[in-house]
Amino acid sequence: MSVLQRKAQAGKQEHQARAMTVPKALRVSVAKIADELFEMALVVIGVTQERCDGDHIAEKFDDTSLLMLLDGPTDSSGGAMIGPELVGAMIQQQTTGKVSKNPATERVMTSTDAALCAPLVDALFRRAHGLLEADADRDTLAVLRFGARVENARLFGLALDATEYNIFRLTIDVEGGAFQSVLTLFLPIVEKRPELAAHDHEEDAAPTPPVTLEKTVMGLKADLTAVMGRLKLPLAELGRLAPGDVVTLRPDAFDAVEVITRDGRVVSRGALGQVDGQRAVQLETNVATTGNPKRRAADRDELDLPQVQPAKPTAGEMFADPAATIDMLEEPGALPDLPDLPELPDLPDLDAAPALPDLPDIDIDEAAALPDLPDLPDLPDLPDFDGAEELPALEDLQDIKTA
Repeated sequence: MSVLQRKAQAGKQEHQARAMTVPKALRVSVAKIADELFEMALVVIGVTQERCDGDHIAEKFDDTSLLMLLDGPTDSSGGAMIGPELVGAMIQQQTTGKVSKNPATERVMTSTDAALCAPLVDALFRRAHGLLEADADRDTLAVLRFGARVENARLFGLALDATEYNIFRLTIDVEGGAFQSVLTLFLPIVEKRPELAAHDHEEDAAPTPPVTLEKTVMGLKADLTAVMGRLKLPLAELGRLAPGDVVTLRPDAFDAVEVITRDGRVVSRGALGQVDGQRAVQLETNVATTGNPKRRAADRDELDLPQVQPAKPTAGEMFADPAATIDMLEEPGALPDLPDLPELPDLPDLDAAPALPDLPDIDIDEAAALPDLPDLPDLPDLPDFDGAEELPALEDLQDIKTA
């Protein structure tokens, strides 16, 4: 080996030592997530990795642990197995804010336990996947999320139907040495499609056509969920649900299906049915939005609005606005035809009016019967007014300067 080769080999080993592998990403992420989300101390003290055939994966299961199915970008499901000690610590931290020094006793796991542990699993995949640098490591640790709880190991083995799995077993120390537990991840190994694998080995392959923005956008996958209805149940009643229980939906559940995205946003509505034996949703016409307004008369049938006739001005508005009155009178047919007024009866003759009674005569002698009024007192004479010399002198006014 030459000097340059030895230097290159040393640099490669140093880079690999610093590179973020899948076990290292899982170890770093568990401690960070436990501190940020739950304010508890979880430290991964050991990580093992192995490949296992799908036919023998049931040998790795433990009925006393919490078994969870994980959904991902592929058709094959992944799995997570959380030890009962770690499940008990997670529940104690989220309910009481403190983890007991003694590990929890073995018991039957419930759906409530899975709901309380699901945030740890979802955040672990998101954070660890983002730390990876190599594409092969990203394919190994795809972003999975909690799907459902499995009751026993037999059903868990039936649900994990991939040909081969990567198994990562994390030994976790809880609360600074109080006790230890195990978190095991079962990740399906997705093989390349045959046409892509053959293309990789072709020496004289045709040049790859340029990737346009349209092809990139149209090639994106969108996960949509059809929701038939929503129910509000107490947590205790939800934990008692078992296979065979009947959940009552609204009578119009099949005709009022909502199509939602992964973040819960409603993108469309429709009716649930079937086509060629497959479940299907018939989507409704897009409703009017800011980007799709309904302005034309042809859109009238799609709008749930009554027909509105234009309002005619009242008599008060006509006299208040002479211009509007003139425009309305000039428009043919603007005023409706008024009915003919009835004929008024003739006024009676003035000679036929009834005679007024005579006014009573006033007796002049009755005026003497009025009481005598007292004489008014004499008023004093006004003082003499000799002229303007007795008036006080007024001061001269200031000159007013005008601009």
